[in-house]
Amino acid sequence: MDLFLWPMLVPMIIPVVYCWKYSKDSLGKLWPIILSMVLIVVLYTSMFGIIPVPYHVDYTLIKFILFVFMPLAILYMWDRKRTLKERLADFGIRKKGTEESLKLSAFVLPVMLASIAFTSFMLERSYNPTEPVNSIIMFFESFSEEFFFRGILFLYLWKFVDIRIAYITSMASFILMHPQYFWGLAMLPGIVQTILTTIIAHKTKNIAGPWVLHGASRIFAMSFLPWFL
Repeated sequence: MDLFLWPMLVPMIIPVVYCWKYSKDSLGKLWPIILSMVLIVVLYTSMFGIIPVPYHVDYTLIKFILFVFMPLAILYMWDRKRTLKERLADFGIRKKGTEESLKLSAFVLPVMLASIAFTSFMLERSYNPTEPVNSIIMFFESFSEEFFFRGILFLYLWKFVDIRIAYITSMASFILMHPQYFWGLAMLPGIVQTILTTIIAHKTKNIAGPWVLHGASRIFAMSFLPWFL
């Protein structure tokens, strides 16, 4: 069993310690998040290849199952006092703040793209351009990570821990979910992305902007940048 995503679990120690020390009543709210993360780590690699579809479609379906539908179901079943609409709003899926969120993402997009271009140039990466349809699929796939890391591990977590704890937990877990980029310059785009998307989620309580920023970065890296490197 390949558990290479296990580092993403480590930052959850921080909110557990915080709640244990300052808000024991909130400890129970952490368990469905932790359960979701453990299941993501355990099931992630074993699910690939089960569905007989092209890789990008397979990858996207699996990410939505593990990072969106499963944690949403666990959190909803854990606490049925809130309606599904209210629960989605807890995770930043709501009308309010959408316009501001998208404007902020457009404003910081050049910074995000510059970090990707700089890193690729410095590391002398050379990729073949991806088919446009695959870039579009991966654009939508990026929603799954924003839903989990900015929606659940930041906006929802923020409801019962200090904002600094939510920031650290969300950003550290997102970075640690990409162990293939550990150490060195390869980590730069991931660090820039998690900082920008988390700030936008904080300012607007909406994940539309983080999703578009993340997705646009995917399209740029997969379909545009390879033509220039």
